[in-house]
Amino acid sequence: MARRISLSRAARLVGVKRGVLQQKIRAGQLQTFEGEIVLADLLQSYPNAQIEDSSMLERVEQIIEQASFINADNVARKPDNLALGSRIMALGKDLSQQQRLVSGYRRLLRDLRHEIEQLDVGRGSLETLTQWLENAEATLLADDDTIDQPFINETFLRVMTAQATVIPSGHEFFVEGADSILEAGLRGGLALNYGCSNGNCGLCKMRLVSGETRKTRHHDYTLTEAEKGIGYILGCCHTAVSDVVLEADEAQGTADIPTQTIALRLKRIERPNEDVLIVSTRTPRTSRLRFLAGQRATLSVDQIGSAFYPIASCPCDDMNLQFHIAVNADDALANYLLDSARTNDQLMLEGPSGAFVLNENSPRALVFIAEGIGFASVKGLIEHAMALDSAEQISLFWIADVDQPPYLNNLCRAWNDALDNFSYCPLPATARHNLGDHLDAQLPTQDPAGFDFYICANESLRAQCEEYALRHEIPASQFMFETI
Repeated sequence: MARRISLSRAARLVGVKRGVLQQKIRAGQLQTFEGEIVLADLLQSYPNAQIEDSSMLERVEQIIEQASFINADNVARKPDNLALGSRIMALGKDLSQQQRLVSGYRRLLRDLRHEIEQLDVGRGSLETLTQWLENAEATLLADDDTIDQPFINETFLRVMTAQATVIPSGHEFFVEGADSILEAGLRGGLALNYGCSNGNCGLCKMRLVSGETRKTRHHDYTLTEAEKGIGYILGCCHTAVSDVVLEADEAQGTADIPTQTIALRLKRIERPNEDVLIVSTRTPRTSRLRFLAGQRATLSVDQIGSAFYPIASCPCDDMNLQFHIAVNADDALANYLLDSARTNDQLMLEGPSGAFVLNENSPRALVFIAEGIGFASVKGLIEHAMALDSAEQISLFWIADVDQPPYLNNLCRAWNDALDNFSYCPLPATARHNLGDHLDAQLPTQDPAGFDFYICANESLRAQCEEYALRHEIPASQFMFETI
């Protein structure tokens, strides 16, 4: 039987993003069977794929890590001994089954030759058939000495990582090393239900449908005997030691995310240009912010004041939150952060709120348009789309405030260089007057209705965007506009 692997594992194996393989599938260059790809077909499309040749994927993950300020504690580690042993045991069973199949085929060849020798038919026909069998057996024995590199690579990935599939959504993610299932799911872009992340609240409860998990730490929350009997575990306190299928709650929209009040610690403040502050903060380990990419939160400091800012980071790293803040003489909190704030100062956060979030169920390509500081909201959406790894194409247009490059221009160029399915087009300040012309010239297709548009800009740009959507007959449901 032909070896089949999931789309996610196939992408890892050949060192590309899922969107690249999805494009090949849509173009008829790769066939899928029940959502999986035949390993031999994958090799035919990527004949030079080697486990060492996945530098592009590693580079993308490094860029995302740097962009999200992921803590070094979260970097993928080797599997622990128990996980490694379980995965090797599972592979041993697979190998044993394959060896039995090979032995059975060889016995079949031997028996077939014996039966042919007993047949009373023309001598020439028997000699021809016997010669064919000898040639077939010689080819089979020669294949025994051939190194099946894709099979070895895929086996290596199975040892180093476990794949988790969530039902009913069908979302997939990888569990690296001894990371908890919850941590791995959040890093994979899933909006899993959780609260304390340390085994006290039970909100990350999920049911193990198939596969094997292992408890990695004690938890105070007590599962009932009935829950244990049908396979419930706490995602924050278990890791996967084999590929698993999990039944778990996921947020379907902003209404599923509760308002939270969290004390943040200031990590650092950067000033990429005279007009913008990049503020990096950290939540307590036991009180992380649960939010959807693109949402906003209120920051406040006693005796100083409060302000409402977009969260410029991905929910995949819920402890490290980034905010892009315009330098503004009328913003007391921004002035405090600019002039007086120090590392480890405390800020209070209340949130999240807002509905400028990604439609994760849409199959369409993504277009993001940011004007100036509007990139703060767009950045979180882009990083979330990268973590989900489901969009076939992502395009970013960033309109500068003044006649100089956007304040994180190098980051966007790095994404453009590293991702096959990402394109970045910085636009001058004058582009706000003829945005539609730039979109028509730069979008990689002649059918803008095939995209979902996410725009964060000044209100003055809304009329242009609405005119563009009307001209190209883009449904309102595919146009999200957030005012700076």
